[in-house]
Formats: sequence, C-alpha cells, structure tokens
Amino acid sequence: MVFKQLFQVKINVGDTVGFKDFEFGEQSSGEIVQVLSDMDSYDDMRLKDGVPYYASKKLTATENRKRKKAKLSPLENPIYVPVKEKNMDSVFLELETFRGKKFIWMNEVERIIKSI
Repeated sequence: MVFKQLFQVKINVGDTVGFKDFEFGEQSSGEIVQVLSDMDSYDDMRLKDGVPYYASKKLTATENRKRKKAKLSPLENPIYVPVKEKNMDSVFLELETFRGKKFIWMNEVERIIKSI
C-alpha cells in the first residue's frame, strides 16, 4: 500500500515536496502548509514525520474528566492520535506553489526537495 511507504518518507509541515501536477501535466513542487481531511471529525490535524494526526475529542474529553476528578486543571491542548489506516484516503495536503495554493492527496507526494 502506498501509505505505508509514506510513513518511511518523513514529511512535515514546512517541507518542500515534489509532485506531478496533473492540471499542467508537469512535475511541480510546493511547501506543505497544512494537512487536512475531508472527514468532518478531523478538523484539527498535525503532520509529523509523514504520519498525519488528528485531535481526538473523545480522548481529550476522557482525560479532562479524569483530571477534573483528580482536581487538576484541564488539558491546554488536545490529544493527537494517528489517523486510522482505513481513513488515510481522506487525508490531503495544502501546498503553496509558485502558481498559488494546491491541494494534493498524500500519496501524490513523489519526493522531498527540502526538509526543515
């Protein structure tokens, strides 16, 4: 599967990646601005070393309930968990290219040009 290969490609937000621009029929490149998903529940996402993460509302709420019982302050940040393999087809990247913003699926990344 292509996504398992991407886990070996350690892309992050800020990296410049190469991809095939099907609109113009040529190789292109762009800087990763953010990782997104077309799933409504993945509204807050991160990308670390090629693995997309989403903010889990369920795990964050559970942890905050535990913290409240223990008389601790709530978490300042949500708990991020990796996107499940069955949902990887919903994940895409926003790139800033010389032609402007471009959205590509994660499996369209062909190479890393510059890593931050």
